[in-house]
Amino acid sequence: MTLVVVGADAAVARAAGTLPVEVLHVRLPGAAPLEDGAGVAGELAADFQHAPSFLAFVDEVLAPLRPAAVVSLTELGLEAAAAAARRLGVTGVPPEVVRATRNKLEMRRVLAARAPHLNPAFAAGDDADGVAGLFAAGGPVVAKPVSGTGSNAVALVERPEDLPEDRRTAATLLERYVEGREFSVETLSSGGRHTFLGIAEKGTTDGFVEVSHIMPAPSLDADGRRAVERAVAELLDAVGLTDGPSHTEVKTDGERVTVIETHNRPGGDGIPDLVRLTTGVDWRRAALGWAVGVGPRREEGDVAPAAATVFLTAAPGRVTTVAPRPAPARATLVDWDVTVEPGDPVPPLRSSADRLGMATLTAPGTADCAAAVAELTALPLVTTRAVEEGPR
Repeated sequence: MTLVVVGADAAVARAAGTLPVEVLHVRLPGAAPLEDGAGVAGELAADFQHAPSFLAFVDEVLAPLRPAAVVSLTELGLEAAAAAARRLGVTGVPPEVVRATRNKLEMRRVLAARAPHLNPAFAAGDDADGVAGLFAAGGPVVAKPVSGTGSNAVALVERPEDLPEDRRTAATLLERYVEGREFSVETLSSGGRHTFLGIAEKGTTDGFVEVSHIMPAPSLDADGRRAVERAVAELLDAVGLTDGPSHTEVKTDGERVTVIETHNRPGGDGIPDLVRLTTGVDWRRAALGWAVGVGPRREEGDVAPAAATVFLTAAPGRVTTVAPRPAPARATLVDWDVTVEPGDPVPPLRSSADRLGMATLTAPGTADCAAAVAELTALPLVTTRAVEEGPR
């Protein structure tokens, strides 16, 4: 049995290598070769972001290999994997389901028809009447790319006159800003039944960039968890995701749960590692294995009561110092990765790509975990010096 994985990174490839099947990786031309792993059948290059040439590759190269399934855990590979699976008649996520999760406006319209209570008020950027009505109702509006990721180009707009013309297009989704706490929910579905592997509480900047994730979510009690799980199950039923992984972001305000977005893949930002640390389940392996009949399994090793990822940020400028690996008072640092050094430029924090590194930690409880996150966030781990502009 052969599983085709589209666009794997090193972590996904390592997880795939533990499955009891042959794994064939399809990656973009010019990508650095993956490390060898057990059960890897090979690695092929194809431009899966260009549909016509990729479908020709599917017909000419993949079809003769008779794979059992085609999947992807990377955002840019999801639609290609779905199209390949449909074309080959093998296991995969249906293309229409992937489109309903990747296209934020399409997701809003699906929910409006099937689960409207999960939506905020919204409008397409090119719907002049809808945009005007959204602002007329009062309160700030969030503008985001219909197909965006990583908090890129997400903006809070207070007044209609502040919305630029280049955001008044079909490529932009506008929606009422929703108050409350934000959570990421990891789910594995099978035959329409949704199993919840973990809920992380998010910390974000005023510009919507994520700077921390804590699992389990400190502010959710048992009733709150059930409410979030019910909402996510309704969402997945509405978009038709019956099988495979999903990562859904929601906000809660009192008893109301509002869906922010969803994806048919595990979350990024080290969230699969938080699932593994707190449950023992290799989330990446489970997110691949469902397609070839391999269910989740608990890996060997200790399970932590709580875990978190924290992202390093700094003021724009040029890096002057990078602190040594810290030792939080109430947690254990299990991973520390700083991507800058003195002299490097630091841009304004506009998206996830502008963060400067990540720490992963475990703690004996959610309160200790939250305290450790606050401690690390407050430390001047990277300092910068403002760069003076030269004369014009």
